[in-house]
Amino acid sequence: MGIRHPPHKFLRGLLHYYKVELQHLTPNGVQHIAVFVALCEGFLGISPHFDMWLYFFAVNLLKKREKRQELSVPVGCASIHLCNNRVNKYLSMHLSTSN
Repeated sequence: MGIRHPPHKFLRGLLHYYKVELQHLTPNGVQHIAVFVALCEGFLGISPHFDMWLYFFAVNLLKKREKRQELSVPVGCASIHLCNNRVNKYLSMHLSTSN
């Protein structure tokens, strides 16, 4: 195994809320989470606030149907993006155009 740092409490909460695992996030989604946590803790001086997360971001979950069940796609099924009407209220950052 080895030594590792536990994931941030806010990240664990997001994964639990959306019922996904870390591998389900896209690279841009991981970047959005990291920037949001850094903005809250480093700039605003507060713990990341879930209601503020919901205000700025939307998460789309891609599902596949198998025998009347919806299952998460194995990798990259959780797409995180800024809500369209709030893009100008958040930080501007360069995101990858291809995941």
